[in-house]
Amino acid sequence: MKISQKLILGILGMATLSGIIGVISANQQLKIAKYLAQQEAEEVAGLLGYFVSHELENHKMRSQDRMLAHLQEHVQSLHKQRQRDLEIVDRNKIILADVVTEDIGTRLDRDRNNEVGKTIQDGIPRTYIEGSPEYPNGIQLIAVPFKTNDGETMGAVILEYTPLYKAALATAYKNIVVTSIISLGCGIFALVVGYLLSRSISKPIKQLQEAVMNLAEGKLDTRVNIRSQDEIGELASSFNKMADDLQYSRDELVNANEQLRDEISERLQAEAELQQVLKDLKKTQIQLIQSEKMSSLGQLVAGVAHEINNPVNFIYGNLQHTDDYTQQLLLLIKLYQNHYPNPEPEIKNANAEADIEYLTEDLPKMLTSMKMGAKRIREIVLSLRIFSRLDEAEFKTADLHEGIDSTLLILQHRLKPQNNRPEIKVVKEYGEIPQIQCFAGQMNQVFMNLLTNAIDALEDCFQKELCPNPLIRISSEQVNENVIIRIADNGIGIPEKIQSRLFDPFFTTKPVGKGAGMGLSISYQIITGKHGGSLQCISSPGQGAEFIITIPIRVGKPAQLSICDRHVSITG
Repeated sequence: MKISQKLILGILGMATLSGIIGVISANQQLKIAKYLAQQEAEEVAGLLGYFVSHELENHKMRSQDRMLAHLQEHVQSLHKQRQRDLEIVDRNKIILADVVTEDIGTRLDRDRNNEVGKTIQDGIPRTYIEGSPEYPNGIQLIAVPFKTNDGETMGAVILEYTPLYKAALATAYKNIVVTSIISLGCGIFALVVGYLLSRSISKPIKQLQEAVMNLAEGKLDTRVNIRSQDEIGELASSFNKMADDLQYSRDELVNANEQLRDEISERLQAEAELQQVLKDLKKTQIQLIQSEKMSSLGQLVAGVAHEINNPVNFIYGNLQHTDDYTQQLLLLIKLYQNHYPNPEPEIKNANAEADIEYLTEDLPKMLTSMKMGAKRIREIVLSLRIFSRLDEAEFKTADLHEGIDSTLLILQHRLKPQNNRPEIKVVKEYGEIPQIQCFAGQMNQVFMNLLTNAIDALEDCFQKELCPNPLIRISSEQVNENVIIRIADNGIGIPEKIQSRLFDPFFTTKPVGKGAGMGLSISYQIITGKHGGSLQCISSPGQGAEFIITIPIRVGKPAQLSICDRHVSITG
């Protein structure tokens, strides 16, 4: 509730209280009228009692008529002096004296509720109303016991106090009217005063309230313009000082926050740069380690290939001559057998011991098998040399099919059946593609990474009994000016939520120790950064995974590679 409303209600309450007091005062005046009438009736009854007692004591011999006459005279005298109607009755309610002389000697018949009879019996004064055509509201009467000096109740005095009651009632009504007028005036005065007070008190308070709300909303430039010299003016001055202090504190805080934000931004930027540097250093470290491993592997492969290639070429080159010589010797033995069917016993025994017929049949087969073995060794050595590409580290024309085949030959030991796992079949669907300019060694490393990941995925899938017939499908084709290589497996596929992170550095789903998470990242860098192509992964759960390599057939000369770029990781 507002202050103005409280003030108005307070003044109205005071006005109402004054009205209630006026009503109580009028009611009290009515009670006083009754009390005065009772006192007057008791006074008359006392006087009459004294008179009767005096008459009885001093004039015992006087006749009853004489005494009643004197009593009637006293009643008439009191009536003239006080303008009151009264009458006296004995214990049997027989009228002894009355203003109306015709009623003397008759029985009182206007006591319907026996109020007079009760007063005579118990001696207690009573007021009652007697009906009359002249007075619609009745006549106000009071009955007081009529006693002697000895306390004996001889009857009752009945006094009419209607004029006294009317006078008191008129005074009470007048007081009520005056009180009502005063109350109405007080009410109007309360409204006027409340309105004026509401304007002088609630208006500045409302202004302060709005200023506080604006301050709570963050409008610290809010001020109040109250110049009064009272408590509200002091409150307004305190509010303005508080707003000044808050605005100053906020400005200080904003400046501190700006400085802190700048420092945090600088630190975050420095931290991000440091994280990137650490990431690059870690990546470079792994690449250097892998580079050294690849360099050592390349040297080892080259050395082994060289050491094996020389004796194998010697063996393979002499096998043809050995075959010719053997054929000549076998022909010569056959001629001897034809021309000398009956040789000497010693020759016959030697022929039987050597089983010349078996040697003649098996020796050509043995030489043929030796030729095939030597040819296989030459192919393996050639594949090792093609894969290492130590003699082809520059950007030059190469056959991608040849690189894929050499990689498969190196991975042959992983494709064979092992540990209750069936053979991983490789289906080649080579199309007609031209030779392209590329870094052949790095392209072979891309093929190695993708094929190794496919084999790992199929082995894991087979162990989970989800892929009973592991298969790798390799296809190639030319689309416009691009060569497209697809390497797909029929494993469980790659979840969609991690496909977007496949080519991130150091990201791997393999157990610790089986991969550094750099294989696909480096492969992506080789294809996109070094050859201007693209590397994509298409996979659905339960449908396997397919990696698509797209390389332009004609590309510009790339930038010179660093040592780390020449030898890259072959495992993911």
